[in-house]
Amino acid sequence: MWTTGGWRNQGYTGGSGVSPLQGHRGVIGPWVVVALVVLLGVAALVVDVGRLTVAAQRAQDVADSAALAGACKLPYFQEARDTAALTVAANNSEGAGLQVQCDDSDLVCYDSSEALPGYGTLGPWAQALRVSTHVQVQYSFARIVGVESSTATRSATVIRAPAAGLPICTMWIAHDTPLAYGQQQQLLMADGPHYAGIPGSFGFVQPPTGCTASFFDLLQGYNLTRQDIESSFVGVGDTLYAETGLMVGQWMKALKQDQGKARLEQGTSGEWASDTFTDYHADNPRIMLVPMVSYLGGTGSNAAFRIDKFGAFWLESVNQGQKKIWGRFIQYDFPGGDPDGTAINESGVFATALVN
Repeated sequence: MWTTGGWRNQGYTGGSGVSPLQGHRGVIGPWVVVALVVLLGVAALVVDVGRLTVAAQRAQDVADSAALAGACKLPYFQEARDTAALTVAANNSEGAGLQVQCDDSDLVCYDSSEALPGYGTLGPWAQALRVSTHVQVQYSFARIVGVESSTATRSATVIRAPAAGLPICTMWIAHDTPLAYGQQQQLLMADGPHYAGIPGSFGFVQPPTGCTASFFDLLQGYNLTRQDIESSFVGVGDTLYAETGLMVGQWMKALKQDQGKARLEQGTSGEWASDTFTDYHADNPRIMLVPMVSYLGGTGSNAAFRIDKFGAFWLESVNQGQKKIWGRFIQYDFPGGDPDGTAINESGVFATALVN
């Protein structure tokens, strides 16, 4: 500051006339450079690790979808592998994002009685498909330290086995009815609460205890809430009881004719009009997933039946006067269901689910 005696450096009394900051400027500069390098390194790590994370998720998503698609072709191994490979290729279409690699060695099938890694030995009628996928990531900042790229690898394994349980259809079919896939069969309604010693290969059962859906809604198979579906779930080995009465009016209304709402009316129109028993939409109302049962004993509403397996019946015709229905058994996959890897009987209804 200016005084009567001239300029004076306030706050510093040294004789050199040099500020302390000026004296340490040569020390602070290198530390700033080091800090900037560290910050840039952290930023580079965050960006490149983020890319690798995105790539890993991409690889997992494609592996999951390819495995689920391929498993629906089991037990035909080559068809399963081809379908999985086509699914991977479809996910590499223009604009789809990071490219996913998958070659023949990444598609592995497992048959019944073989050991599936991470799961155990597959039971009768069970098969599995394992799909591995790879996504290469080109780094940006990591190249500074000589790392140019990395590969994210993920895998998915799907098991396909007979269904262990399903939301019930209130119709039963005798367990010893031959599945005879693709061959038209005639089923005769039993004239009593059980079929032992009398003609007949199908009848009706009560909804399970606690079920929120009515007998008719379950038989017709539409307009069901999530709670209705969950509360009507039954499994192999469960015991069901007879729905008494012939129920002719209700089953005709549910299956054949009801102002466009019966199974046949729905399943032969609209998006399902061109469906056949070999080429169909999975949600076609003509497909009836029914329990295949054995009669345990009892009469009336106490007549008991044990679920031995499930069958997928493709409904083709209903004759009310003769109490007959015609159709064909089909092999049906139930995505996201409950597979039973230990089942000893082929059911025709299979569940596919990711196991690891």
